[in-house]
Amino acid sequence: MTDIDLYVEATLKKTILGVPLDSAPEEWESRLGGDFLDDVRKSRMRRDYGLIEIAFVRSAGSWRSVSASLQIHRMARGLDGVVPRPLTDVHGDFSRHVPLDVFRAALQARGGILEELTEPVTEGFRQFRETSTRTSLYVTGEAPQGAAEPGTLWSIIVQYAEGNAVPSHHPATS
Repeated sequence: MTDIDLYVEATLKKTILGVPLDSAPEEWESRLGGDFLDDVRKSRMRRDYGLIEIAFVRSAGSWRSVSASLQIHRMARGLDGVVPRPLTDVHGDFSRHVPLDVFRAALQARGGILEELTEPVTEGFRQFRETSTRTSLYVTGEAPQGAAEPGTLWSIIVQYAEGNAVPSHHPATS
């Protein structure tokens, strides 16, 4: 399996290493490992694994994941430790840049369809949505964004429920 397989699986199945949304933090830790940073604020928590960020809400005393974002643009910096080891064990080496056309071809080969949204998005980015899962993707526009190349995936946002935790994963805030 490759890094592209991870991105396609997250987009189409809303799972990462088999962990679905609505899972407890312990389930994510059992698959992604213990190297993460938690940012807890009242009934919300963001767990940052580098490449992957998981958003949780606390309800009735327990934490459940409501969104996962794959911050692919972080790969462009070439930093060590961005990809959790369990991901490289399964998917091998990760590319620093993922061209939209390469991702789209892999997605379409598995039955996925991307539509480009025409609503305003942060300047310098294009936004797409997978039509069946409603997973959002941000792609760099014509001008480079930091170390990310034009026309490459910036992030993939997988949501449990429409609208949950999206603003914290928007390109302008990552």
